[in-house]
Parts: sequence; structure tokens; C-alpha cells
Amino acid sequence: MDISPEVQSLGVSLAGSLARNSAQLVWDRVNALKAKKQDQETLDGLQQIITELIGEKNDLTRIAQAYQAELVAQRLSSGDVQYITQNVLPIIEKFAEQSGNDSARTEQMMGLIEPLLSIEMVNVMQLLGFNFRSAIGEPLTELVSKMIAARAAASSADTTELEMLRTRREIAYLELAQDAEAYERFMRLSGQA
Repeated sequence: MDISPEVQSLGVSLAGSLARNSAQLVWDRVNALKAKKQDQETLDGLQQIITELIGEKNDLTRIAQAYQAELVAQRLSSGDVQYITQNVLPIIEKFAEQSGNDSARTEQMMGLIEPLLSIEMVNVMQLLGFNFRSAIGEPLTELVSKMIAARAAASSADTTELEMLRTRREIAYLELAQDAEAYERFMRLSGQA
């Protein structure tokens, strides 16, 4: 399973926070302050420890919220699944029908796809760790990007070929203009003489 850089960073932050303020480390610092037997210094040290612990608690809360946001970003809600089912399935069905498959085959294929996109199945798959956005969304985005790039390249190639043909035509006209007999034949054939 690929772990995103954001989640890795959160894990490192969490580990660092846990290492800085383990219960034993805090207890050792409190005992060291008590051992000095200087009341003001002990109070200042305890206040510093409390301030650091509050800061660490805030960091842990931030990390937990960031983890939650990452998980929510990867999870499809039942509304998302319902929207996809209502809008994507008809498009898939149209593609299947236009691909030349007979209606029985199309119905059979749709019978296989529809249960996969049900709210229950999506929830079960997500609970098992399946990430639809990563598994389907990212490859689909890449595929569309490649299709657009290929079309742009084909269009560019068509434009280049057209320019090359125009250049050849111009060269042919120049060669024609240099041969008087060929020029006269051309003018007669084109109805301009």
C-alpha cells in the first residue's frame, strides 16, 4: 500500500511528539525539579512543563485532524457513490451499446458492474482498505491526460504535414514557372489560357 507523503509527514510528527513527551520523561523532569528543593524554581519548571504539554496536546490534535482529513479525502461518501451510480452507470451503458455489443451482452455486463458500484459494496471495500480515488481516479486522470496529449500531437503532426504539402505545391509551381512549355500546358488544362 502506498502511503502519501502527507501521511508519512504526519507519522513523523506524531512519532516526534510521542518521543518528546513520554510519561517517563515528564515524570523524570518533575522529580528533578522537586529534588532541587527551591520552591520558585520548581514552580517555574512545572509551569514550563505544563506549557510544553499543552503545546504538544495542540500538536497532537492538529495531527489527528490532519489524519482525519486525509482519510476523508480518500473515502467516498454514500452521496458520492449514489451520484456516481446515477450518472456514471448510464454513460457506461451507452458506451457498451455503442461498442457494437448485443443488448444481452450489454445487460450482462451492466449486471456485473452495478453491484460493484452499490453503496454497500463500496463501503465494504473501503473498510477493507480499497481506495477508489487512487485506484480509479488517478489512472483515469492519467488516461485522459494522455489522450489529450496524443490528440494534440496528432493535430500538430497534421498541421506539420499540411505545411509540408503546401511547401511542395509552391516548389512545384516555381518549377512549372521555369518551364515555358509546361506552364502553357498547365494554363490550358486549368482553363486560364
